[in-house]
Amino acid sequence: MALKRHRLCQRRKALGFSQERLAEVLGVERSTVVRWESAETDPHPWHRTRIASALQVTLEQLDDMLVDISVATRRGQAMGEDTRNLSSAVRSPLLSGLRAFLTSYVPDPLAQPVPPLLDVRRNVVRVHNLYQRASYSSAARLLPEALRQATELASRTTGMHRASAFQLLAAAYIAASKLATKVGDGHSALLTADRASTAARLTDHHALTAVAAYQAACGLLRLPGRVTEAAQVTQNSIKQLVRGKRMRDPDLLSAHGALLLLAAVIAARQGRTKDTDQLLTQAERLATELGSDQNRLWTGFGPTNVAIHGVSAAVERHDADRAIGIAGGVDLSRLPTALVGRRAQVHLDLAVAAAMASDGRSLAVLHILEAERVAPEVVRVNAQAQTLLLDLLSKDRRAATPGLRPLAERAGLLA
Repeated sequence: MALKRHRLCQRRKALGFSQERLAEVLGVERSTVVRWESAETDPHPWHRTRIASALQVTLEQLDDMLVDISVATRRGQAMGEDTRNLSSAVRSPLLSGLRAFLTSYVPDPLAQPVPPLLDVRRNVVRVHNLYQRASYSSAARLLPEALRQATELASRTTGMHRASAFQLLAAAYIAASKLATKVGDGHSALLTADRASTAARLTDHHALTAVAAYQAACGLLRLPGRVTEAAQVTQNSIKQLVRGKRMRDPDLLSAHGALLLLAAVIAARQGRTKDTDQLLTQAERLATELGSDQNRLWTGFGPTNVAIHGVSAAVERHDADRAIGIAGGVDLSRLPTALVGRRAQVHLDLAVAAAMASDGRSLAVLHILEAERVAPEVVRVNAQAQTLLLDLLSKDRRAATPGLRPLAERAGLLA
């Protein structure tokens, strides 16, 4: 299967460079540029500064281009015969750094000095913020180093800062689980959520433990036949929080609310309508108690997020009219500014709702375009967006959905 760095290639062409001319400017062979663009090799660090300068981009933008690898096919041809295998092939480079870290069990004999706690906190927070702003490529690029630093800090810190070190390690693994879930890698999502839970439990941090359980359930939802287990994880975690009677703490309240919302979406998927409504009502009460849309422990929990999950639950019920009706009353401007991905999710849910109607494909495309406008990386990373686009492509009539194929090309699903 041939791979290609389409964005890198397109940037070169946009500046009028042939492969030969760019190679000449960089002082390399044309075959080297070809291998870079076909994802056969990565540019050495000493080449990257010159490439960024020649292509008039920042080093961070260049890194995003280098990790954006898709399958090269004949022009206009939808990629892959198996949607699941295709999506995995397209998205796997985004998590390559994370997967390499997760499989490195032997400690580095040349371990670096223990990084300062404040530096580790800054890096972990940055990864979470990038993820929530839907800058998935940048988050994926920084994640392995954030995990390495947090691991070093937790394993080598003693005394009064040990608890903080393990809490940062839990937070780093939660970020990893979120990213793996977003791209549809349930196995990595579940593994990292479990590691987050272990780190959080070592310091008896109940809120982080609850958020780790939330991520474990999300990972299970990405795996075939694991919906019942996901429901059990959320239900057990909710019971433990209620039993603890610590709900006045805003972090615990937010974690509890997030679990209720996920449990509601799972119940809707299982056809348990009454349970769905009850769980959403409970979450609404907690959001009222919290008082506003907040983002504690990066949960984004608050009144607006409850309404957004009402849309998601209606989509899971295959009740398009209800989803559209709830979405009409959602004021996304109330969300914290950082929650770009959450804003885009509303449009993806509405795209799914529109696609349920036999004549709704054009409207579905419009909603995906709006999601892309809000969060440009969403169509190349989000597993739900990619699955929906592939479904729309399978039923495509160009006259009815004129914007679909260019959108699929940007998503890496068409060459």
